[in-house]
Amino acid sequence: MVATQRAQQQRSVTTRARLVEAAFDCLLDGGYAATTVGAVQARAGVARGTLLHHFPTRSALMAGVVEDIIERRLEVLGDNPPADGPLAGSWDEVVDLVWRELRSPAYTAALELWVAARTDPDLRDALVPLQQRIFVAVHRSITILVGEDHPQAAMLVQFTIDLLTGSHLAGVLEPRVGTDRVVTAWKVALRTLADAWDAPA
Repeated sequence: MVATQRAQQQRSVTTRARLVEAAFDCLLDGGYAATTVGAVQARAGVARGTLLHHFPTRSALMAGVVEDIIERRLEVLGDNPPADGPLAGSWDEVVDLVWRELRSPAYTAALELWVAARTDPDLRDALVPLQQRIFVAVHRSITILVGEDHPQAAMLVQFTIDLLTGSHLAGVLEPRVGTDRVVTAWKVALRTLADAWDAPA
């Protein structure tokens, strides 16, 4: 009996993961508008009743996808031990970390949801608390890279996120020439700001 229950639970977990994966792929391929219950059902290859058992509404399905996207983004943010060499633990790695996360498939899917959430209160309610986990993860990762002692670490991290996010979004519809140079230039500027603010008054 116990073995049967465990097998059923495992099947349930597997099916739920399959549905979330299908929804994630729908978001990447067709955007939020195309990520309907019917599209996810067809992509996952399950019966409609099976999908509705796990996610009774589209809002519930999207909430499940939000959680999955957050976990995917946390993987990118958390799996970044400082490299060996002269730049280990440097502000250059901060820029690389943020830039890598912005170009991940998980960020692309998140962007679809963030835009939709502007006019969807249920989706917005699901996103806001989970987004806080991303902010915490970013700052934890930065602390690992540069330490806890820099007096303006939070401000420099925010500068980096805002500037790189803007550069990334400006090239969403069509790649922009020169974006890589912007990233490289910000590394130089960030090191300069960090050194200036870290110097004794």
